[in-house]
Amino acid sequence: MFTILVVEDDTNTRKLMAAVLTRYGYEPVTAGDGQEALAILDKTHIDLILLDVMMPRMDGYEFTNTLRKAGCMLPILMVTARETTEDKKRGFIIGADDYMVKPIELDELLMRVRALLRRANIEATHKLTH
Repeated sequence: MFTILVVEDDTNTRKLMAAVLTRYGYEPVTAGDGQEALAILDKTHIDLILLDVMMPRMDGYEFTNTLRKAGCMLPILMVTARETTEDKKRGFIIGADDYMVKPIELDELLMRVRALLRRANIEATHKLTH
């Protein structure tokens, strides 16, 4: 079972995402902002992060930048209302693996989660043999 960290400051959105992930066989862990998420990462194995951008205390850009500078390469899917090309560009430059603009289609979210997990698993298990 894959464990997915949902980092979202809106309680209803966070609960909805967690419920959908549970329904489709994932184990969601939730956080209300980037600081809370960092504390969870210190003690919990996570396979993928669903990340809002606009949050109190530590926003999604700062959170992603902190992880990438620390060498953490967990897949990150930004899910945000920030929709300009510049917002998306900033997200990808600092290290997001994918980016969705709210409101989201839950089926599309699940497809992107599956794709990111598949790529991360292939990368993690790929070995050269002679």
